[in-house]
Amino acid sequence: MKAFLRSGTLWTQIEYVIETPMFVDSQLTSMVQMADLCAYALRRYLENNETELFDLIFQKADRMGDATVGVRQFTSPGCSCKICVSHTAAS
Repeated sequence: MKAFLRSGTLWTQIEYVIETPMFVDSQLTSMVQMADLCAYALRRYLENNETELFDLIFQKADRMGDATVGVRQFTSPGCSCKICVSHTAAS
């Protein structure tokens, strides 16, 4: 954890790290609600190809050049979803 705080990641600096996970009801904290919303949007896109919420969240994902690095899907080669296409854009 100290190394992450000191050096960050390949794409960004990390200012704060909570080492111990906090298990809370999402109604009690807005950040957990945001994480739930992001997970919901990703799942709806991948399972049902629903793009309304996904497009709003995906545009905020970390990028390196033209490639999206903040969201990944590990699937079969040749996947044509927005996540996989955007991740391989710089390749």
